[in-house]
Amino acid sequence: MFGATEASAELVAAELAARTAQSVPCRDVTWFDLAELADYDLVVLGAATWNIGQLPYGWADKLADLERFGLSGKTVALFGTGDQVGYPDTYLDALGMVADAARDAGAVIVGSWPTAGYAFTASRAVEGARFVGLALDDDNQPDLTATRIADWVHLVLDEVEQAGSRGSAPSMIAVPG
Repeated sequence: MFGATEASAELVAAELAARTAQSVPCRDVTWFDLAELADYDLVVLGAATWNIGQLPYGWADKLADLERFGLSGKTVALFGTGDQVGYPDTYLDALGMVADAARDAGAVIVGSWPTAGYAFTASRAVEGARFVGLALDDDNQPDLTATRIADWVHLVLDEVEQAGSRGSAPSMIAVPG
């Protein structure tokens, strides 16, 4: 799903599709029926952090609904966009909020990403020395986005495979906001 993360979501979906030879739809969280998540093995959720650590309107309206739509045992990968220079003390906070809601809904989170190479002071999306998912900053590091997405997709697919997923590629959807 996507919203303010549409461009990044399309890049993630295209990279997933290229590596798995299957279609990966992107759906805006604002208009997406979360009940459809049950149809997918791998769910990729994206969140842009707005202003001082706020959820974008799409997630603000739907975050509480995640638990109701049964992510129990579902594999979820996360990515977030934000501005680490302009908002260094709330960088990717929305991603942390989405991660918490997905875990509360029973999801198995894959694809944590190292914090090295970023310049921020605090984030709700950090656990230990890693982000809960891919961290993107097109305001300050746009030249790193494509490489980070390619590396992260490779990491996510490896983790899914190591977890004992079926022999074929999992069905996937990208749902950013």
